[in-house]
Amino acid sequence: MSTIGKKVLSIIITLLVLISLSLGLSYYTNSNFFDYAFFVGLIVTIIIWFFTSKGGVTSQNMDGTVQGTTGVKATEHHKFEFSLSPSFVTSLIYTFITFAIMLYQYRDYI
Repeated sequence: MSTIGKKVLSIIITLLVLISLSLGLSYYTNSNFFDYAFFVGLIVTIIIWFFTSKGGVTSQNMDGTVQGTTGVKATEHHKFEFSLSPSFVTSLIYTFITFAIMLYQYRDYI
């Protein structure tokens, strides 16, 4: 499969997951789709960011744990790195769009 095909497939799967989670949550709570769509998008975006980034606080914490239990000092420090993936961008765009729709939907309450 080509690189573009993999990116398109990643975008489609991400959208399906986001929409399915939002629909499932709205069905389970018997509420409107856009009541939870923004929050689902935000949570999924944070999860994707957390698991696709390298270095940072989590790596330093893990290095400290390994050093504390084994006495072996980490040989290299990992700088924080994050590369934009199609899943992250899709989730971020979904979050922005659903936030705008949520603001429009609840404009009378603001």
